[in-house]
Amino acid sequence: MEQHGKTLCRDDSGFSLLELIIYMALLGILMTMVFSSFTPVMRTSSQQWRIAKTKVETGVGLDLLRSDLEHAGFGLPWEFPAGVTPSPYFEPAPLADAPGAPNADPLNVPRAVISEDASAFSMNGSDYLAIKALNVVLGDTSQKWGLLGRAADHSVSIQSLSDSAFVGTDRVIVIRPEVSPGENRQLVMNGTDYFAHAIPADLTPFAPPETPQDPNGLRYLLYGLDDIDPRRPFNRTDYYINAPTAANPLPARCAPGTGTLVKATLNQADDNFTIMPIVDCVADFQVVYDLDTNGDGGADTIADASGLNGLTAQQIRDQVKSIRCYVLTHEGGVDPRYTQPLDPVTGLPTINVGEVAADGVTLLAGRPFDLNANIGPTWANYRWKVYGLAVTPRNLK
Repeated sequence: MEQHGKTLCRDDSGFSLLELIIYMALLGILMTMVFSSFTPVMRTSSQQWRIAKTKVETGVGLDLLRSDLEHAGFGLPWEFPAGVTPSPYFEPAPLADAPGAPNADPLNVPRAVISEDASAFSMNGSDYLAIKALNVVLGDTSQKWGLLGRAADHSVSIQSLSDSAFVGTDRVIVIRPEVSPGENRQLVMNGTDYFAHAIPADLTPFAPPETPQDPNGLRYLLYGLDDIDPRRPFNRTDYYINAPTAANPLPARCAPGTGTLVKATLNQADDNFTIMPIVDCVADFQVVYDLDTNGDGGADTIADASGLNGLTAQQIRDQVKSIRCYVLTHEGGVDPRYTQPLDPVTGLPTINVGEVAADGVTLLAGRPFDLNANIGPTWANYRWKVYGLAVTPRNLK
């Protein structure tokens, strides 16, 4: 018997060197195409993320400014007892508004809003704004208010109308509301003292007189001021552009020539300011007022930050209908691929920061900000934007 053997065939061949070279070349071309498409997408995505972050941060900061403007005048006395002035009563520069200071109210009554146009204290000659109200200080005591009256047995009673009750460490002021013409929101004082601890014993000299109708008799307004001995019967916070320093530099994304819009709270303890940054990369800050100068109840005048000069506290309460603030900043960081357009009317590197007429061109109050002069040659590689807010103060009347 004859056996036929089987022959097993095995292919030992692989990729040749030429095939590997062609494969690597094609892979390299493909990867180059992928990354050339992916890089612009990532660059655009990163820029959009920075822009979105800027918008969020700016919105949060401007909301704080909006809140303070709405509360301008909260808890302020409109008059002092005849022949009596609180002591001590002092406001440091800038915008000193104390007795004897230039442009101060001759009656020494605190003005809810004061401002300075082209201030030397604000970067780039921007405006400077000061707001007075009890609750513009972010403290526990300053956020409290209530009523001061008498119980059925004629003892002094405190009714809190805020989320937190008054405690003994709170220093408070008392305001007598209007009870007859000519007695408008008068600061209640004990001699020359205008504040007391929020405890019934200390408030007895400030309480309303006993009446047969107690506990439904007279009631005075009670406002928290501070938790230390105050130097003035109100709180104050200022807004302006603070220039960067070596100790407090700007974020790297900010354009040269910009600063930080800050909220500076005037401390009762030492007359210094506590500074809190609210918006970075700010080039300009402008304040505009809508005023009722003819007394008909409607706004008839648009004024810049100097528009309140010479007005008393009462005139400010009567005339100010709304306050508009404009903030010039840029979105995101520098972008060499972007070019900020020139002013379409003048053809100059300027942006109107302020109130613009309905034609979108005419500047009614504020100023044209020269980007090239204040920022420098790289101004065109930033996305500049003017943020505006208009607020009607709720506590002037």
